Amino acid sequence: MKRISVVRIACLFLVLAGIAVLPCLAACGPLQGPGDLIQITTSPYYDRNPSMFQAKDGTYWLFYTRGRDERKIRDVSGYNPDLDYYDIYYRTAKAIPGLVAAQEKKVPGPYPHNAQRDVAALQAGDGTIRVFASTGLGEGTERFVYYYTFKAGAWSEPLAVPGTDYAAHIDAVEKDGKIWVFYDVGYALFVTSYSLITKDWSAPVSIHTDATVAKALVDGGKFYVVWTTPAGSGVSLSTSPDGLAWVSTPNPIADWPGLTDWDPVLTRDGKVFRLFWAPSNAEQFLATTSSRDPMNPESWSPPVRLTTAMSGETGWWDFWPEPVQKGRTVTGSPALVFTSERNRDGTARIDGNIWLYVSTSRCF
Repeated sequence: MKRISVVRIACLFLVLAGIAVLPCLAACGPLQGPGDLIQITTSPYYDRNPSMFQAKDGTYWLFYTRGRDERKIRDVSGYNPDLDYYDIYYRTAKAIPGLVAAQEKKVPGPYPHNAQRDVAALQAGDGTIRVFASTGLGEGTERFVYYYTFKAGAWSEPLAVPGTDYAAHIDAVEKDGKIWVFYDVGYALFVTSYSLITKDWSAPVSIHTDATVAKALVDGGKFYVVWTTPAGSGVSLSTSPDGLAWVSTPNPIADWPGLTDWDPVLTRDGKVFRLFWAPSNAEQFLATTSSRDPMNPESWSPPVRLTTAMSGETGWWDFWPEPVQKGRTVTGSPALVFTSERNRDGTARIDGNIWLYVSTSRCF
């Protein structure tokens, strides 16, 4: 009873402070209990779509994209961040909070004629860091998925992933000595893989014919891929043991009533699978739900709203959540990075920035 009381007090304090609405959940999770909400980027341009991992040496790498348009703030003078061109930036630190003060670096060009709005980064078993970039339905005439490699302190020029012309949203994971890249074309979801041994790309495999904004998780030797429909009508889940044969849930596993559902991402939190996503109306906020039986839509808990994304009648977008595992093999998510258009005080909408929630709960 004492621990539950402390958690409730912490949640109430954060709500009253206008920082975020945090769930007081029974199971340990990245937003349970006390924690710190920190603004990482402060550029006046539009920063978005973080991708973060912990390398073999323990270093945390955070990648994100930064728009070039001088208008900077969504809806100001007709600015639409979804249609901007982006440069790729990154920071490294030995501890997650250290990313705030870490030196910001830019992945060097030359860039293809590709908006590079969305990125997915990882370090594979060969030690090479790869950063995949796509238009995310943004601008550009070279609309393949491209990737950059970082090895021995140097970045490569971008290379196109074969067969990915007109690819939109992307994600990338490693499994069975291969790098698997998930992407949608024309709102149909595909996966292709790159063998670290043969250096060849496979032919694309269809996962679902009506899916977009997919994110992948490898757990227990299986793929778990969450996605939504082009209309944002609920979050569904597909699984596969080998990346070739896929099974999808008959109904969505999450659906915020009356709103559209975007940017789903799945993580394993102990024995619990936890989903984060960004329901959208006038504002866009972060939400979560959890299950011990993920392929059973009825097993998912009632959704909980995580962020306010609103001050008075002023709303903004909180989106593209990215849970960060504690270590490369240990389950549990001590941090969540995401994009937010809020100002530091949470009272107004400004340009997009990368924010970080770090749990200080004893769960981690």
